[in-house]
Parts: sequence; structure tokens; C-alpha cells
Amino acid sequence: MTGKQLLLVFAVVLIIFCTIVVIVQARVQKQRQEARRKSIIRKLLETAQEQNEIFDINVLDKASTHKGLAALLQTISPTVLGLEVLGFISQELTGMPVEIYFRATLPEGASFYKFRSTIVSVEAGREKSRLHLASPEDLDAGQKRLFIRIKPPKEKVRVIGVWELDANRPMPRTTAEINRPLLHYRRGMEKESVQVENISATGMALRFPMEDLDVKPVDLDKGSQLLCLIIYGMGKEEKIVTFWCTCNVLHARVHEGSNPALVLGTEFTNWAVLEQGKSDIHWFHSPQARGVSPITQWVMYMDMEQRKLL
Repeated sequence: MTGKQLLLVFAVVLIIFCTIVVIVQARVQKQRQEARRKSIIRKLLETAQEQNEIFDINVLDKASTHKGLAALLQTISPTVLGLEVLGFISQELTGMPVEIYFRATLPEGASFYKFRSTIVSVEAGREKSRLHLASPEDLDAGQKRLFIRIKPPKEKVRVIGVWELDANRPMPRTTAEINRPLLHYRRGMEKESVQVENISATGMALRFPMEDLDVKPVDLDKGSQLLCLIIYGMGKEEKIVTFWCTCNVLHARVHEGSNPALVLGTEFTNWAVLEQGKSDIHWFHSPQARGVSPITQWVMYMDMEQRKLL
């Protein structure tokens, strides 16, 4: 073998060796990136689980009778996520593709994510069901309404009371400090002076019927503060919940038509649930990023009832 031939063989071996090194390095880097991505995904899922965030599940199969579900993440494994849904879920969902939205609050603020998956299996129960989803390979940034907003059926609301708050006075600490409401409604009353137009975990819209479009039933504009009482029945047993809240009025609109009304959009600022037989009111602040837990549960339950998932 001549010197030129030896040099050529050495060059070929060197090229092959360098190519192998590059391929191995690329594969190792890819494995590290995949491991890092999986670690980040798991950390985000664990954060959402610890914060009891709602996982909004949209069924992508148009033929399915189930279009949307709200669930809580219970278990995380490298291959399967276990989520708990309030109510009965049909076995027909097994194998269906879904898109999931969820939120995780990080030190820099709340972030929203979405991913696509497949329902691996369903454990159906009367009160609660369990869904098993294939663990996500990747996450995308996903923006969706923070909380479900629904119009509660009239029969679900037992009592509504509305008071105008004086910003210069402290919030009431007992029911004895509260005078007659500005307006109120009790289930069965012929005249509905106020109704809940819609409600979510962070606020509600109140509807005040108008007999005359030129005369407002209440003189409340943006920036006004309200004290509200809502008594409602929760769950199949219709457990009575006495919910007090303070609200800021965000906007006031007149809805014309056959049933004209003034509609006030409000956000919760403080809330309390009054224990049965008690008169003391223990207030909690209402963070807009997380909402009010008893209202979240009530709205989720009504949403599933309305979509005939219970």
C-alpha cells in the first residue's frame, strides 16, 4: 500500500470517526433535551396539582355526546395522568382524543398551558369518575377563560340580597350589623327585583329588571361597592350554603328589549360562608388569580348538570 493510499484510508477512518462522534453527541444532547423537557412538564403538572387547578378537557371527537369536562389532577406517572371528574363519565370516552387546558401559578405569575392526549381508560362512578390520559409529550402556551361562567337556574338560588357599601365604614363582622338590603329576592317571590345573570369563581353579573328605561332600579355605576348575600343549594342533597361577598362594580349596562334590565358586572373582593346557626362573619380576601372555592365548586356542579354529565 502506497503512502497516498494510507493517507486516504486514514482520512476515511477519521471522517467516519468524526461522524460517529457528532451523531453520538447529537443523540446525547437530544436525550438530555427530552429529559429536561419531561422534567419541566412534570414540574408544571405537579405545580398545578398542588394548587388544585382545574383541568379543562375538551373532547375532540365530534360524534361524542361529551364536549367538555372539568377535572382535578390526582396522579402523575411517566406514561399516564389520573384525573378526577365530578359525576358519571361514560366508557364511550375510552380511546377518544382530547385537548386539555390548565393553569400553573409560578413565581413570575400565572401561566396557561395546553396539550393533546388520548383517554386511555375510564373508571365510572355515580358521584365521581376517574379518567386516565396518556401523559403529554410536550406543552404549548394556551390561553383560555380562567374560570367557567354560567347562568344559574332560577330555582338554584334561594335568596339574593344586595346592599351598597360605604367605603368609609368597616365591613360587617356579624349579621346584626347589617340593615335592610337595597334590594332582595327570595325564591317564590312574584316580583324579581334582582337575579344572578351569570356567575364565575371571580365575580358575577346581577340583573335588575327595569319598568321604565329612563329610571334605573338602582343608582350604581362603575367603581361602586356592594355587599351581597347569596343562599344556594349545593349538590344532589341541596345542602344550603349561605355565601356573603363584597364586590366592586366593573360596568353597568342597560339591556333593552321585551324584558329591559340594568345589568351590573362585578368582581368579588372578599367572601365568607356563614355556618348554619351562626351570626359571625369571617372574611377572606378573594384573589382574582384563584377565585372563590365554594363558588368554583357550585359553578362546576351546575355546569356539569346543565351539560347532563351528572
